Amino acid sequence: MFAKPRSMDNFLALYTKITKDDIRRNRNNAAERLGFLGRVIHGTNPKAWLKEVRQRIGERIDFASTMAECITN
Repeated sequence: MFAKPRSMDNFLALYTKITKDDIRRNRNNAAERLGFLGRVIHGTNPKAWLKEVRQRIGERIDFASTMAECITN
């Protein structure tokens, strides 16, 4: 996950030149220059993963929808 960049064009120009390993190890301050916040670990349940991501970014959760999903799973 990355912080919202000031310029998406500049972010993408830099991002396309840097490897994932450069970001993870912060080589040449790659992570810092991109505004890297942290990794999102994907689980086996996409709905649960999406719920957790939404909670982390502060998006409101539709609890009725979430409960319906829990009941069907």
